[in-house]
Formats: sequence, C-alpha cells, structure tokens
Amino acid sequence: MAASFVQYTHRFITHHQMIQPKETVLVGVSGGVDSLALLYALHALRHQLDCQLHVAHLDHSFREDSAADAAYVAKQSDGLGIPISSTRIDVPQLMQEQKLSAEVAARRTRYQFYECVSERIGAPKIALGHHRGDQAETVLMNLLRGAGAPGLKGILPVREGKFIRPLLAFSREEIEDFVAQLGLQPRRDATNYQLNYLRNRVRLELIPVLERAYNSNLQNTLNQTADLLRAESDYLETLAHDAFQACRIESCTPDTVVLDRRLFREHHLALRRRILRLAAAESLGAVRDLCFKHFESMLNLIDGEAPNSSLHLPNGGEFRRAYNHILIQKSTNNEVPFEYEVAVPGHTALPLLAAEMIATVVEHPMNYAAADKFPDGKFQAVFDLDRLQLPLKLRQRRDSDRFHPFGMQGTKKLKDLLIDAKTPRQERGRVPVLVNGVEIIWVVGYRTSEPFKVRAETKRRLYLNYLPAVEIDENRN
Repeated sequence: MAASFVQYTHRFITHHQMIQPKETVLVGVSGGVDSLALLYALHALRHQLDCQLHVAHLDHSFREDSAADAAYVAKQSDGLGIPISSTRIDVPQLMQEQKLSAEVAARRTRYQFYECVSERIGAPKIALGHHRGDQAETVLMNLLRGAGAPGLKGILPVREGKFIRPLLAFSREEIEDFVAQLGLQPRRDATNYQLNYLRNRVRLELIPVLERAYNSNLQNTLNQTADLLRAESDYLETLAHDAFQACRIESCTPDTVVLDRRLFREHHLALRRRILRLAAAESLGAVRDLCFKHFESMLNLIDGEAPNSSLHLPNGGEFRRAYNHILIQKSTNNEVPFEYEVAVPGHTALPLLAAEMIATVVEHPMNYAAADKFPDGKFQAVFDLDRLQLPLKLRQRRDSDRFHPFGMQGTKKLKDLLIDAKTPRQERGRVPVLVNGVEIIWVVGYRTSEPFKVRAETKRRLYLNYLPAVEIDENRN
C-alpha cells in the first residue's frame, strides 16, 4: 500500500507538472496526518523528481501544547535529513488587532509565512497537504455561500504556479493508512474538532448527514463536480480574458480599469460577470469579498438609463459608469488637496480628478435669441467671459465656501448645497469648484453662479466642458 501510494503521488505530480527538476520545494508541515503523508511521500520521491525539500512549520499559538507540535515536526525533519524553518506567531492577538476571524487570520498568517520562507530559501514551489475530503468540504462551503463556477471548482492542484497539492487525489482514509504503515504517530489538533468553525461543522456534521441520508458517495461526487466545473470554468475564463482585452480602454490613472460599455454589452451574461471579475481583480488586487449582489448591482448600472452612476465596492473599491465607459478602481483619498489653473481657451488635465477641462471662447455670437440650448450647468457650463478675471482656478471645496446658485436669491453655504443634493460625506472633499478670484462661479456637477451668467449684452461666452479623462478620446475622434 505504501509503495502504491507513493507511485500514485508521483503520477499525480507528473500529470499536473507540479515540480520541475532541480527545484526546491517548501513543504508545509503541521504535524498532522495529512502533512506527514505529504512530507514522507515527497521524501520518497525526491530522487525521481530531482528536487530538494525544505520543511516549514508555523505555530499559530492557538493551543497550549502547540510547542510540542513544533518539536515533533523538527524531529521528523531531522530524521529525514531535511532542513526546517519554524516560527511562532501570536495569531489570536492578530485577530484582535485586525478584527479577523480565527480561520481568516490563521490562513493569512500561514500563507504569509510560507511566502516569506520560500523567498528566503529560493523555493519556487510550496507543497500543501490538501486531499479529496478537503476538496469536498470546500465545494460544499462555497455552494452554501452562493459561489459560482469559479468557487465550485474548489481547490486547484496548482495555484499561481507556486502552490501545489500532491495529495489532492487521495481520500483521508488512504492518507491515514499510508501514515499508519509507516509507523508514525501524527499530532492531533483539538481545534479541528471545535464546532465554532464552519469547516469543522461541514466536515463533522453536514457531510455525515448528507452521506447517510442522500448520497453515500458524496465526497467523490463533489470532487467530480469540481473536476467538471474546473475544466468548464477554465474554458470560460479563456473566453472572458479575450473579451476583457477586447473591450478595455487604456486608462490614464493607476489602479483603474476602463471598459467600453457598448462592446461589453455585446457579450453573453456569463462572460460579462467574468469580465467584471477580471477587471476587479486587476484594479483592486482581490475579489474574495465581492459577491453576487455586487456584480448584479454593477450590471444593473451598466444596463440602466442613468449615464453617470457609481457604487462602492468592498476593500476600498469603486465602480463607476461614465456614459459609455465602465470604470472599476480603488477609491481615491477624498482629502487630497488639488488646485489647477484652467487654460482659457484650451485643455487642462486634472490628474488627481481623473478628468479634463475643455474651455472654448465664442465671440460676438450671432442671432442670440435663436442660440442653441444652454448647458444644464452640471458638467457643461457657459459664462459671460467679460465678467471674469483670468486665470480661473479649479480647486477643492473649503468649509467656509459660500455660493450664489444660478436662479436663486442670495448666497448659500456650499456645504448646505451638497447636503441638500444628498452628496455622501466621503465624496464632498472631491467636489471641484471653479473660482474667479475668491468667488465661486461653478460647483462642478451641481450648479453655476448667478452673477456670471450669460446676458443679452454678453459679447464673449466661455463654454466649459468637464470630462472624465476616459471621455476625451471619444470626443476628439
């Protein structure tokens, strides 16, 4: 049995091209049965695979006897002649400081430790002891959370070209038999039996009930489902990546992905969701906290009638629709001060606002009574240039700002104007105001000023157009 276990492990590693000759493999070993089986199988295969091994052990400080686990793993490593990197981190303290669950804090700390050690020793691969039981649990947990195909394909044999799982083809029973034949006594982690963790409840309560009452072969069924969905998801991911590249537009700001809305809407709904996921992954760095409702909200805004709309995403993300452009980006710091001198006439780049101001001067307009409709004063405006004193400046609003809105009697606090317009507090710091000396002539996105409006006697009109940077190329072509 032990020999066949090792041989099948070799076939699985070879099939998924997990380890290349001369590579160093960092092996995560907790001292439990799974990691011991992984360590001893790789040790038996080290010459066939032509690789070097290095053990990594992390003491999470969850249990009083965890130091004994570290000593046990060190003894096993020493007996096999394998170097080891071991450390202790107070994960419970990190949970309090960072307000994380035990599962999230432990996982994040463990992977950070593995990454750190692998970089230090030059190990391009990190081997983990996940098996078919873990796969079944993961698929079921993701199903309960409402995951789509990317979540239901479960644990990948190889992730990011670095994390490898050579035991993913084995059941827990097969692993236990292999370790027993080696005469080993693995460490027992009592936290694996505590029902306050979701994975433990799924493994100890839910799966046994489903196996008894509905499908005695449940774990194999869930693994087969993951295999099927993995292949289909990978194919769709290839299509989505091509579609993503086809409808993206070059962005002039970092951490921002811009898509052409018209091209985006030509794709099937399944690809649209994946395109948004790819855009979020690139601009935000992670999509773990994005769920179905977030993607549906984005799709609703994309298909809706409002040409300008936005919503906040988890982890400091922001989605915006700007006419026929779709933007996903990291939210910018609302309190970063800005001030720009506006070129009249001309184009003024506004990099901190990811926008541009276009100014046009029209002298002695003919047939004033039959003139075109005036702009609505939100993102396009017109002023009596002869009443202005250049240069004009576009700056961040100030708490003391007052403003005489077009069509109103007297002045109004700018703060009150924004509150009345239901502008979120976190967005008010980025509202641009155009000033003529000390007087506000335009609150961009809201209202223009009464004193500087165009009149019958106006000789020169100043037309201003405030555009998101991504709108510029479309308007110039």
